[in-house]
Amino acid sequence: MKRRTGRASVRDALLRELRRIGLSVRGRFFTRPKPPEPSVVVGLEAAAVERLLGEHHFAPNWDMSFAYFGEVCNLRRVEYVADHPLGYRWWQIHVRGYHHPDGLELTAHFETDPSESPDAHVDRIGIDIQRGLAELIDLLETNDVSYTREEPAQSSQPARR
Repeated sequence: MKRRTGRASVRDALLRELRRIGLSVRGRFFTRPKPPEPSVVVGLEAAAVERLLGEHHFAPNWDMSFAYFGEVCNLRRVEYVADHPLGYRWWQIHVRGYHHPDGLELTAHFETDPSESPDAHVDRIGIDIQRGLAELIDLLETNDVSYTREEPAQSSQPARR
């Protein structure tokens, strides 16, 4: 078993602290209002959603995305799409969760992967909210999770499953 040297421990501590500072700056200066997107509301806590999505290859995404007020869950699953008409191959399903009186409100969208196509990602090239939400709903239904579908404020009544 290899022992850690003092130098490695200091470096690891420094990197952890830099990450913490980066997330703090992100939260303080780059937090935005929640966008009006279609969503689903599930009667689950954030930890249960993280577990469910994590079991389907979603991973935390706090480090690589904007922060939104009230956001308590931020996960993504990277996918390879060989024949996408825009020519990008690496995409992600990005799911965010927000507190809601009935549990957790989840939004989702399909978009270019920021680590492989940062400019396209920032410019929102190819973003597909309906595709992301459809994949999230499919995952919820496959796992027998009840949900209520909600539309942005300009719509009328939420649709129930």
